[in-house]
Amino acid sequence: MKQQIIKRIKVWKRFYAAQTTGVDENSAWKDILLKLNLSHADSVVLGKLAIAECQPFDFEEHLFLGQLPYYQEVKELIAPMYNDSYGNYFLSSLPNGDKIYFVRYPLLTDINLTDNLYNVPIIVATVVRRRPVDFDEDIYVWCGTNRLGENICKHLIIRYADKKPEDFLLPETA
Repeated sequence: MKQQIIKRIKVWKRFYAAQTTGVDENSAWKDILLKLNLSHADSVVLGKLAIAECQPFDFEEHLFLGQLPYYQEVKELIAPMYNDSYGNYFLSSLPNGDKIYFVRYPLLTDINLTDNLYNVPIIVATVVRRRPVDFDEDIYVWCGTNRLGENICKHLIIRYADKKPEDFLLPETA
């Protein structure tokens, strides 16, 4: 199942990367999405085209992803958050020593008046566990509007690593 998921992710990355230049299916999701710089409407249209061409994940694939550590919890935490309620970096330190590092792209300090401030932000959630996870592909998750129809859309990327991401700048606390 793991290899099937990795192939499916590559197909989706190839589709999204083909919509711009300078990236391909071997590029990080973050780089592909930053290059695309999608508005909400563009994200919805492109997502529908991707579903039609690439096929959505099936039940077994969703089940596999849902069994990855903290996958569901990260989705449930991030999806309902209003995009103006968090900054560039935030951290979840769990009682068992596991940590989840969140980085927002583009950084709020990098958005200027010439950019579309309402483009969909990208949140990269890096899960660092005491016991490594045998899955090293970034997983893209679209977080759309909430039940009230409010636009809280974001591109969520969940990844597993053995150390804190280098671009995470929040100082560690003792």
